[in-house]
Amino acid sequence: MSKLSKKKVIGITGSMGSGKSEISRYLRKKYPVLDCDQVNADLLKKGNLGYQKLNDLRIVELDSNGQIIKESLASYMFSKAEHRKQVEAILHPLIFEQMHKWIYEQESSIVFVEMPILFEISAQDHFDSIWCVVADLDVALSRLQTYRNFTREQALARLVSQMNPEEKMAKSDIVLQNNGTVEQLHKQIEEALKEEKVHGD
Repeated sequence: MSKLSKKKVIGITGSMGSGKSEISRYLRKKYPVLDCDQVNADLLKKGNLGYQKLNDLRIVELDSNGQIIKESLASYMFSKAEHRKQVEAILHPLIFEQMHKWIYEQESSIVFVEMPILFEISAQDHFDSIWCVVADLDVALSRLQTYRNFTREQALARLVSQMNPEEKMAKSDIVLQNNGTVEQLHKQIEEALKEEKVHGD
């Protein structure tokens, strides 16, 4: 149990295209789930703190409405490792602040937080348990090209920037394999929930 919130906080992580969003969608039927990518997107909206800090550095392009052009930010971040670190150093503390505020607001004794780069930013201490979903490289690439409209090169660039799936698996409490059907993934989720309740409250 989280010492501060008195809630069990479970992190959901995994590489792009592994199936994190499907896990979150399924869990939302019963539990509160926070999507850190959405928190990040909200922070980047015009007028919000993330937007202000990045715009002050003049490292992003704005559209005709003054909003950050996401492609320009992604291009900047993935062009050099130091660029990504620069942006993450600005946004990550803001995301954690919003995350903890959200956790306190939830009435459920178990909450989930979807955080794609949980291990890459050493966020383990924010969670009581960590679930990692993994998929074979070809499966992940296919999903990113089909559902996110990435080219194969764009998808590969993002996947190689993240931690090796084997490392994530070794550091996680529960691992879900997602090379099969949605139904097979749902079955693993139910088994994981049973395990969490055994080791939980």
